[in-house]
Amino acid sequence: MQTRAQLPGRVLVADDEASVRELLVRVLGNAGHEVVAVESGEAALLRLARERFDILVVDKNLPGMDGLEVMRLVRSHHRHLRAVMITAYPSPASEQVARDLGVHSYVVKPFGIVTIVTAVDEAIRHGRMER
Repeated sequence: MQTRAQLPGRVLVADDEASVRELLVRVLGNAGHEVVAVESGEAALLRLARERFDILVVDKNLPGMDGLEVMRLVRSHHRHLRAVMITAYPSPASEQVARDLGVHSYVVKPFGIVTIVTAVDEAIRHGRMER
């Protein structure tokens, strides 16, 4: 069971549920990543404007600006930023939109530790290979 990051990086987590943010900070931090967590899409965009991250982990169903809209805006300013979308309400249509926006992985809640660590690692690896 692989729970250590193969390529540690800076991760921005955007999820409105405090318990999910805390879980991702703990799991991804323990895996070796530096993790910053915010509660909204708007807060994620503000952090992205000021700081460099290797990956964005974004909830699809954020209140206000949802994760898909966040990704649309991210693509207009941070074309090469890797992203993992997480959701408790998956649908083939939203997964396709997410993929069209360049989301590397579409992970369904509840997810296991290995699943999220692997998704983040793969996204970071692909991002570094493209550079």
